[in-house]
Formats: sequence, C-alpha cells, structure tokens
Amino acid sequence: MPDILTTEQAAVYLQVSTDAVKRLARQGKLPAAKVGRGWRFRKADLDEMFTEAMVDEALIEEAERVLPDPNTEWVPWEQVKAERGL
Repeated sequence: MPDILTTEQAAVYLQVSTDAVKRLARQGKLPAAKVGRGWRFRKADLDEMFTEAMVDEALIEEAERVLPDPNTEWVPWEQVKAERGL
C-alpha cells in the first residue's frame, strides 16, 4: 500500500465506507489534506492516530478492570504502607 492514500484506499485500509472517510476528513477527525476535489491521507498518520486511540482505550479498560468503581477515592501509597505495616 502506498504512503499517500486516496479516499478509496483509506476506506479499504480502515475498513469503512468512502462516505465515512470523507465525512471524518471534513470534520477534522481524520488527518487529511484536500487536493483538488479529493482528499489524501498519509498512511503513517492513520496508523499513529489509531495506535494512540487503541492505547488510550486499553488504558481505560485496564483502569476499569483494576478499579471497578470510578468514584473510589485514591489513597496515598504512604498511607497504605502504614496501614498494612509495610
């Protein structure tokens, strides 16, 4: 796959419709450049964007797994050590 993608190539790469790619580009949610009447996308930008989004999602999932109640107050580590005699 080339480094610079057309709308159609980006849609295939992202596994979404071309309309979705165009809409997201217009909204500024996908990094893109308008070239004439079409859009162009750098594959590296798309990779980076989705890698960061996946990392953020993974961190949120891990936080929810470790701390099921988001309203739980955090306790300083020193206090935990003192309470447990560490």
